[in-house]
Amino acid sequence: MRSLIGISSPNFSFVPFNGVLERIRKHFDLWEIISDLEHDLSNLEGDISYAMNSYGIKFQVHAPIADLNIGSPANRSRKFSLNEILELIDTCERLSIRTLTIHPGAAIAYGDEVKERVRKATKESLKAIDRKIKGMSLKVALENMPPASWSIGYDLKELLSIIDGTSIGICFDTGHANVAGSIDDFLLENRRLTNVHLHNNDGSSDQHLPLDAGTIDIGSIVRALRKFYPGNYIIESRDLKEGIHSKKCLEKWLEL
Repeated sequence: MRSLIGISSPNFSFVPFNGVLERIRKHFDLWEIISDLEHDLSNLEGDISYAMNSYGIKFQVHAPIADLNIGSPANRSRKFSLNEILELIDTCERLSIRTLTIHPGAAIAYGDEVKERVRKATKESLKAIDRKIKGMSLKVALENMPPASWSIGYDLKELLSIIDGTSIGICFDTGHANVAGSIDDFLLENRRLTNVHLHNNDGSSDQHLPLDAGTIDIGSIVRALRKFYPGNYIIESRDLKEGIHSKKCLEKWLEL
């Protein structure tokens, strides 16, 4: 199956679904919708189903990036976050959406002092998620994070350790990896690679620049990925205009 170029942006989540859809579908066949704010999937099943059937646009889903923490060292918070993901999985399955990307847990407020507890809690949540998707067509991908006092999972070795023993895959985020200095690790053949997020930066922070801006040679990355990765490419942009510009760059690198 041919790889598709999709778009995603947290900024889209501030605008009602149909308003964003009308603009996106003119330029993209795939939208990785972030299930936050105005785009909470639990309220959009009918709209998404209509969009898929009427316009032929395809969807991937990114789990909420605000308020959820599947690795929270506070068990009650972890269970709440996990249950939200499990319900989102049911929604994706009903809509025949095939890819769901999630973030690992975060060591909010306590930083390095609780990171080992966050890793352990994240693993427990992922085991529950893995049990949930058994027998489903949905694939779940855990995304690499940028290095920070609160983050875990910003290199391939740690991600593989966290998902060990599950069927969960990896979402390779180029911008996060550039800040972490871990891009090369992800360009080795990795059968767990399930999704790819493309955006650029100058290496100092997660800036979500267009693909041809910043210090990352996205073209070289795409050429390397094409040797072993058959999946879709999601452009994470700050707005639709920049996303369209990045799509033109990516089409050239993919030789479309």
